[in-house]
Amino acid sequence: MHRRRFLFTALGAAGVATGARSAPIEPFDIVYPRVLAGNDARVSFALAVLDAAMKSVNAPYTIRQSEAIMERGRALAELAGGEAINLHWTSMEARAERGLNVIHIPLHRGLIGYRVFLIRKDRQRDFDRVRSLDDLKSLTAGQGLGWVDTGILRDAGLAVQTSTFDTLFGMTQSGRIDYFPRGVVEAFAELDARRASEPDLAVENRLLLKYRSDFLFYVGRSHTRLAEVLAAGFAAAYRNGSYMNLFNTHPYIQNALARANLAGRTLIQIDNPYLSEADRQIPDQYWMS
Repeated sequence: MHRRRFLFTALGAAGVATGARSAPIEPFDIVYPRVLAGNDARVSFALAVLDAAMKSVNAPYTIRQSEAIMERGRALAELAGGEAINLHWTSMEARAERGLNVIHIPLHRGLIGYRVFLIRKDRQRDFDRVRSLDDLKSLTAGQGLGWVDTGILRDAGLAVQTSTFDTLFGMTQSGRIDYFPRGVVEAFAELDARRASEPDLAVENRLLLKYRSDFLFYVGRSHTRLAEVLAAGFAAAYRNGSYMNLFNTHPYIQNALARANLAGRTLIQIDNPYLSEADRQIPDQYWMS
């Protein structure tokens, strides 16, 4: 079964939005995966984006977490064939999109693909020597089991060890890996959440590894109407300014950008070969310039 692509043109989105206003809509019951502790800031932004999208087309909804904690693989499987959840936001990847309803508008304007590194505080001098991708190849990164980012880094020639998400912080602190690349909006929130358990960690201060990536909304296979309304609403939220107002004021985004000094970092750019054709065709207006 082919994936359904939901990146509406302005005219198409306006048509769905008009329909949503003119005809009563039964409230959508949205269920998303329960996540691991410590990801509250990331969840709060995604839910705020969802709310802006649904309000932009006057679509009523209720929302709740699933009973079970679900990592990415299980959540995508539930969207494809189960009923425990009907919405998830996760990294864009051609293989993950197959058979699902996918809204091709990035949640964070591409900031998940702006990767900064969690390192031990006393390792900054090692990273001061890195000037290029070839220099970075002498160090070992950590990434999560089954993450598309693992493949992206390995395809660029970087050394990567994999483990569970929570374990990677301890592996960085203990020196078992040299650095843990994270999206810029993720890194600072995660560092703040783990100051007590991993006090020796810091965000490396001069490098930026960049590739085209972000989170998309994935909607359950049997929930096409929800996907249509959410896609129309997300496009409408861009047009009416509510999304950009959220992006420009939400602490999850703005605290990270204020601390990251992106313009002052040495850029190392690599390809993401795991994008779908629809991912590659997302208009520039939805990405940070």
